[in-house]
Amino acid sequence: MIPTNNNHASKQAVDRSLRSLIVLACLALCIPSASAATLTADSAAQLASLGQAEGARALQMLASADDPLVHEMRPSDLAILKATGALRAGEPEQAISTLQEARKQDGALQDDPLAAIIEAEAYRRSAIRAVARAGQYARNLSGEEQRLQEADLSPGMAEADQRLRAFMEHVDGLSGVPLALLDVGSDVKSVFLVDKSRSRMFVYERDAKGAWQRVADEYVVTGTKPGDKLVAGDLRTPNGVYRFVKKLSGAELEDRYGPVAFPIDYPNELDRLNNKNGSGIWMHGYPSGVDRRPPRDTKGCFALPNERLLAIAGHVHLGQSWVVVGEHFAFVDGKARDALRDEVLASLNAWTRDWSSRNSDAYLAHYHPQFHSEWRDLTAWSAYKRRVNTSKSYINVTLDDVTLIRVPDPVGFGEMVVADFNQHYASDSYADTGRKRVYLVRDTKTGPWRILLEQAVGQ
Repeated sequence: MIPTNNNHASKQAVDRSLRSLIVLACLALCIPSASAATLTADSAAQLASLGQAEGARALQMLASADDPLVHEMRPSDLAILKATGALRAGEPEQAISTLQEARKQDGALQDDPLAAIIEAEAYRRSAIRAVARAGQYARNLSGEEQRLQEADLSPGMAEADQRLRAFMEHVDGLSGVPLALLDVGSDVKSVFLVDKSRSRMFVYERDAKGAWQRVADEYVVTGTKPGDKLVAGDLRTPNGVYRFVKKLSGAELEDRYGPVAFPIDYPNELDRLNNKNGSGIWMHGYPSGVDRRPPRDTKGCFALPNERLLAIAGHVHLGQSWVVVGEHFAFVDGKARDALRDEVLASLNAWTRDWSSRNSDAYLAHYHPQFHSEWRDLTAWSAYKRRVNTSKSYINVTLDDVTLIRVPDPVGFGEMVVADFNQHYASDSYADTGRKRVYLVRDTKTGPWRILLEQAVGQ
């Protein structure tokens, strides 16, 4: 049977789509790994892509030129988000035309590795459509069609997906306050919340009236492997509550870490109690000339584009900036946050009250069976405290300037809170004031709070 002109046009469309796919895929995948998305075997499992309905909704949001977020966005970033939305909405041809048109206006897109990946994936999907339209005429291309189906480049779009999700959350409004910030004392200058599941870092600081406000919301790159860090070299970013303890720049910092880096105090006492090890977890930048990195691309640190890193560096106060790392941070209404805060404060007040009463049984009931303090476990601690309490004629313990941070991913517990405070201790033979830190846990969300770890904090 002689093919008709329509069949001939379909064959040309298939061939053209296949050729374009091959060229663009090579362009995308041959970009140096430092600036292109890393396509690993488990990339798809690490991050689920946006669904078709989400993509269509994102396109509607991005079409609003009056929206300040859209109006203030760089043209290249806007084009990438629009192309991503179109691709996720099932419109690969629209994604291609969006990027091609944007390149005429913004030359920066020409060498953008993320744009190359998106365009290659759009051509792949367009080619699959063309083969399907060709029908029986393309029956001899079944092998090529199978290879097209298997050559999914979506995992390389993870950064675009996360940025598009962040945009949608911005428009919708990430309502509520972070549950992690239950109460913040005067010695805390800023708090950095690193949400690995969102690939976002929220920075909070006090305003002129003393109220805590979000001052930054940044795209952040974390460890190559998902989950909590356990051992050195496992390529994971640790979950927990830390502080920035040092600033590195200039000759003491290799170019691959960007212009400045801020190490955190990993592993802390809780990490050591859980037998975690490793070191060298920093907030740092990108190598020179690199503007794009996929969400999971570090050896365990958390990294930002150099421009954004320098913009937020002023919010880092060594020893006074807390860093909370976890996944799926909860944002709730103020009443829910305050209720949990009051519950934890009540537990702390009961602890100091029972301590001051010198009723050792009541006092020790506030400690978890797995409790540890330096070299003492609960048995050694109980013997020590009973001996001290019986030697005193009176004890008075009060707390002030309390900071309470809820740990987003407690290991092996229903819930965990880190409490930092000034502790004032007075007895007939000794008086002292010092900074103290305790980790309170409960085995279920409704169980009693117990102290897991207690330590003095150096000033």
